[in-house]
Amino acid sequence: MIQKLQSKLIQFMKGRYGRIDSLNKTMIIISLILLFIANFGFLWPLRIIAYGLFFYAYYRVFSKKIYVRSNENQRFIRKTRPIAKKWHLWKTKFTQRKTYRYFPCPSCKQQMCAPKGRGKIKVTCSKCHHSFVKKV
Repeated sequence: MIQKLQSKLIQFMKGRYGRIDSLNKTMIIISLILLFIANFGFLWPLRIIAYGLFFYAYYRVFSKKIYVRSNENQRFIRKTRPIAKKWHLWKTKFTQRKTYRYFPCPSCKQQMCAPKGRGKIKVTCSKCHHSFVKKV
């Protein structure tokens, strides 16, 4: 019985997108947050938006237009990449704040790091090769 159900599900999913990609994850998380907020008050428009996002995410999973959904995800990733880069840099700075000092290059603004407690050091930027002295 379970194998029959599993084979029917496999047959149903053939030719479908079937992925929970980063756009789907983001839409599901936002819809859950909106539903959580809507439960504290009678905010039915917020609830409608949350359910709409949730159903659209599942529509994308079961869609047969694989290339369209993949292109949507690529556009989403391209738009959110600067935010993700800043978040990753902030997270790295925060976790290594006791051992490393982070600072930008004065000419190209490239983020660099050096171990704390070394005093004055001469730093050369790997991007623009500008040399400067920095106290860490």
